Amino acid sequence: MPQLICTTDEIGYREGRDILFLSFRDIPELISLDDEPWERIAERQTIVRWLNGQGISWESCLHCSPGTLATPYRGAIYLHVAPDERSERYQKLLAFLEDNTGRCRFAGVDFWLVPLEKSLKWYEQRQAQLD
Repeated sequence: MPQLICTTDEIGYREGRDILFLSFRDIPELISLDDEPWERIAERQTIVRWLNGQGISWESCLHCSPGTLATPYRGAIYLHVAPDERSERYQKLLAFLEDNTGRCRFAGVDFWLVPLEKSLKWYEQRQAQLD
């Protein structure tokens, strides 16, 4: 079923703030044309279960900078949590996702913060390419 998936720059523009998202490096091999290999990433399943259990909303997203080729969806998710150090929800998310060195505790998972300024710049560049 076709699905509209926003890019991180579109999300940053829409939200009007810095955003957080997760990307996944270890994508299983495609089994069939109907297969969604990112659904079989154990770390992604664990993270999604935890997010849902905590009532933290998320949505599928794509991360690509202007001028790059369109890529298939690879399981990346935007986290509906503002990166605010004073926020209990944000601190809970950090405690779950990061180890004591500040690195993502899940193998093959990258935890990203995209500053609003970058999102706006990339969004404007992408819109200019569409004109």
